[in-house]
Amino acid sequence: MLLTKMEDLKIPNTAKTPGIDFNSVTGDFFVSGISVPENPKGFYTTVIEWLKEYVKIPAENTKMVFELSYVNTSSLQYFYDLLMLLDGVNGKKTTVNIEWYYLEDDVDMQEMGQDFKDALSVDFSFIPIEDS
Repeated sequence: MLLTKMEDLKIPNTAKTPGIDFNSVTGDFFVSGISVPENPKGFYTTVIEWLKEYVKIPAENTKMVFELSYVNTSSLQYFYDLLMLLDGVNGKKTTVNIEWYYLEDDVDMQEMGQDFKDALSVDFSFIPIEDS
């Protein structure tokens, strides 16, 4: 069976959408910025479809880093879908680690990460960022 290298997924951030930087070779994934897209399905469908391909033949270790300042409610289901795809292969095809960055005084973002952690079997790290 001939395997071809997946293209990395890079989507620059905008005023309403997060930056996406997914590297299929290293298994390092970054989601950063703000997530308030006008059409969340339109934005996240590409990301989810890419991840569905990645989990077929993932890197040995997969790390997803979330460094978001704000996420609206309509984005949450898409984050959950992304995380569930990784949760499904954790410990079988790859070891998954999630890093959840949040401003140290942003209880809502911290609780959002905790809710995701509680629903998953992947390793979750919470990293507070000092508010400058």
